[in-house]
Amino acid sequence: MRKGVDCMIGHTKEVEAESITSSIPLQQLIERFKSLHGLISQNTYIKDTSHRLKRILDDATSPTTILVIGKERVGKSTVINGLLGREVLTVHNELSTSANTFIRYGEEECIRAVFLDGMVATFDIDKIELLTTSDVEVAQIIREYIDYVEVFINHDFLKNVTFVDSMALQMPTEQSAYFSELLVERADEIFWVIRNGEEATYAELSLLEKYNQRDIKPHFIINGIDTGDAADFAVSEKIRYGDQVGYMYPVSAKMALLAGLTQDSQMLEESGYLELMELIAALSENKGKKIEHIIDRLIDWLNYFHKEIEYIKTREPYQSAMESLKQYAGEEEFEYTRQQRDIALLSAYKQECQQVCNVFKSVETLYQLLQTLTSELYLRDEKIEEFEYYALHYQQSVREYRKLHVEYMQAYGVLDTQHRKAFGKGIEKGNPAQYNENISVMREKRNLDQLQTKCEALYNTIKRHETLVLENLYSTQNHLVELAQKRLSGIIRQVEDLNGQRKREKKEVRSSVEKILEFSCLEDAQRFIEEAVKPYLLNGLFELSGKQQVMIEHTIDKILSVDLSHEEVSIAPGQAEDLKLQEEFDAGFTVCPLRLTEADVVSDIPEPPVPLHV
Repeated sequence: MRKGVDCMIGHTKEVEAESITSSIPLQQLIERFKSLHGLISQNTYIKDTSHRLKRILDDATSPTTILVIGKERVGKSTVINGLLGREVLTVHNELSTSANTFIRYGEEECIRAVFLDGMVATFDIDKIELLTTSDVEVAQIIREYIDYVEVFINHDFLKNVTFVDSMALQMPTEQSAYFSELLVERADEIFWVIRNGEEATYAELSLLEKYNQRDIKPHFIINGIDTGDAADFAVSEKIRYGDQVGYMYPVSAKMALLAGLTQDSQMLEESGYLELMELIAALSENKGKKIEHIIDRLIDWLNYFHKEIEYIKTREPYQSAMESLKQYAGEEEFEYTRQQRDIALLSAYKQECQQVCNVFKSVETLYQLLQTLTSELYLRDEKIEEFEYYALHYQQSVREYRKLHVEYMQAYGVLDTQHRKAFGKGIEKGNPAQYNENISVMREKRNLDQLQTKCEALYNTIKRHETLVLENLYSTQNHLVELAQKRLSGIIRQVEDLNGQRKREKKEVRSSVEKILEFSCLEDAQRFIEEAVKPYLLNGLFELSGKQQVMIEHTIDKILSVDLSHEEVSIAPGQAEDLKLQEEFDAGFTVCPLRLTEADVVSDIPEPPVPLHV
């Protein structure tokens, strides 16, 4: 298996030398298609066609995209976490990933939720569970309108590769399996995850055969080698698949993740991830394969574009385009669904704002403050953690002292009882000369002295910790309020971004109305394809097969043959609905102050007992 990886790396070095020159023509071709996208995106009626091209262009300038697929509970998310060495994706025993998630490189870590209508919402990185796995009602409403999720992580590995954590394979029957064709189309490579010891089902094998008919050969990852010997299982599965699969790697995603968290290189090697990571590196360097993939997708898109514009006139362009615009900007049912999504988003943001505003509302003691610091990560920095360290030691010492003091008082009672039995009177009236004559009394007296010494020492420790806590109490409280206010401002900015986006959407919709009615942008697109795209594709810069050249010429000729001329239309569009979020979100949100006094912090403890002299 290792030899195969080495061969592939060697091959990709040769390919890379060729791709250095071929990537320049591809870049120029992509720039031409970007201009074409700018033309057709003015027509919102063919928005899906525009989105298809935009995805191809985005993918062409993105690192190698690796799609991770498989059934439920095979560990797809954990496999990716293992590659990153940290728990980026949320993993549940009972809840599966319910939104296709792209994990990309980003210096600033955040999440972008791309919705079906093109709107984009940005979230903090800790909201990944809300968008991908959570089963709470707000999360389910939001995900209903999500197209896909992008997670940006500051990790060097992601500079050369993008991972896609996909929803589980759909298997409506034992004989058939379904997976998103769009994701397969966008992927440069496919990693198919199966569980060690669990043979692929007939439905999976059937889907694999369909992929092979399209010259798609996934690489297989056998996850869970820590649960049993995977060597024999890998051999048997390889025999079952034959040449339908690429490489096959037995790994332990859990071990790899733990190795990343603990920086344990030995465990990483035992997890089987080193060879898997070498394969990924080799795949990411194979620029020639990616270029070929992008060219094929662009050819497919041209054919799709032809089918789209071929029926525009028969669909009554004026009526259809106007109806589509009304649905987008003003039709009640469509606007209602968008409002439901926005209400869900606002509800999530508002709930978080209220939580931040009231985070100190019930904090009346030092113990409650420490509990709050434990549960709210945004209230932590070096200064707060230093204060927390002394406060925790202070409270721990107080608890130990109270327990010790009770033990002392119990011992005192025992000594007093022994003294009365021995001498007929309490210890305060005892006769020291008589102690040596009573072993029981002397034993209890020594025990009491030891407890008194411990009490006194622990009491002094408490006072030292108490002084440190009180010295920093008020400055720490002010700083905590500042951190909470910073968090609140961040949430409000996210809502303002949504409002700004809706305003821009409104402007774009209104400016698109005239162009949709005229359809001149599609006529411009036809001319651009004829003058700028076709000659460049066929000028010999790309190593096209004879079949590809014939397909390009035939498809573009069909696009140019479509007559998009039309009579002038001059109907003023109706007023688009206001797309701004209706609620003034930032009104009335203030952080509840934190006002602990020294009396709230200082614990009431008894003075240490004085040495007993009898």
